[in-house]
Amino acid sequence: MARVVTRAMTRAREMQRVENLEDAGPLSMTSSATMDPAVWSNVPEHLMDGILANLAIPALFRLRSVCKSWYSLVFSPTFLDLYARGPGQGQGPWFLMFRNQDYREASTYNPSVNRWISVTPPPLPVNQMFLPIASAGGLLCFSSCTNGRTTLVVANPVTRRWRELPPMLRIQTYHMAGMVVDRRTKAYKIVVVGIYGIYDVYYPTTEVFNSETNAWNSTGDIPRGTMFPSRRTLLCDGILYSWCCDPPDGLVAYDMTEGTWSQIYAPMQHSLDSHMLIESQGRIYTVGGLREHNVTKSICIWELQRAELEWKEVDRMPEMLCDEFLCGGKRFICIGMDGLVLLIVRGRDRLVLSYDFCNRVWRRLPSCPLADHRLRYGLIDGIAFEPRLDATV
Repeated sequence: MARVVTRAMTRAREMQRVENLEDAGPLSMTSSATMDPAVWSNVPEHLMDGILANLAIPALFRLRSVCKSWYSLVFSPTFLDLYARGPGQGQGPWFLMFRNQDYREASTYNPSVNRWISVTPPPLPVNQMFLPIASAGGLLCFSSCTNGRTTLVVANPVTRRWRELPPMLRIQTYHMAGMVVDRRTKAYKIVVVGIYGIYDVYYPTTEVFNSETNAWNSTGDIPRGTMFPSRRTLLCDGILYSWCCDPPDGLVAYDMTEGTWSQIYAPMQHSLDSHMLIESQGRIYTVGGLREHNVTKSICIWELQRAELEWKEVDRMPEMLCDEFLCGGKRFICIGMDGLVLLIVRGRDRLVLSYDFCNRVWRRLPSCPLADHRLRYGLIDGIAFEPRLDATV
């Protein structure tokens, strides 16, 4: 009896680390302070621009409806330069979710206001299906494969501006992609691992696109025997990381500066489900479901101990919350960036959760509003990105 009581108390104590934002509604970003028109009408224009540049992106888009001058201001070069140097651009990741039939309908979750917003993805060519494969510095990279050839485009999901990249040198089918953006120059690089075939013999290779030269280059050889079970990568301190086989037997790392690959033998000792790599404050973590007898029993957080090359469990979802989240053996996906992860169940009654690495807090979030009747199998896909007005394609 005492053991049962102790476990119940433990489960209840764990739930104290769960915040319920499911029914909280949008968080208010407004102030009740009165603004004196006599004062604000006399603020010099350059000072007013500097003030406006500190606003969050949703506020800036509302700002455009005030008057014609502010409508044109938001995307002017001088204002974007102010915005890039101000604190308004550092507002954390957003989560862009797509219904995965054709990726033409999307909704984005903004954690700072606890709100889902229906958005129209960039107007990519309608005769192809483009999947999001990488993000960095306010940009997304999309991929489409038609007639055995891969087409890549880069887009800013906030401004909806996009461009198609030149054809890759040899890669026909990609296995993994990652990207990095230079904050100062706005230039970006995209790394693609894929295969090309000659007379039915296929070879792996790596190609890198540099926006400054508008060209692709072939780079370092991939470690022998490497498999890429996940198409998503993690960028940490200029190094691109990915799992190198399935089940996880360690990581492969690509140095974005040197253009070389290396292998990190740090095997995961567990069978995982829907796992992903994420960075928080310079540390590398794995989030995923812990499987037992082919059933996901719990969702855990592991940190890579770089000195020992071992994964150490540092947290796990409270048992009561996990039982509800995985009820009936439901499958889930997780996406994340900069120490924040969103987990969403694949199904029509989709429970949405997030995990904050810095505060070690789990949160119940409002449901994703993508229309259920349009999700034939209840499937959904998504990617995390940093919203930026000044990211250029």
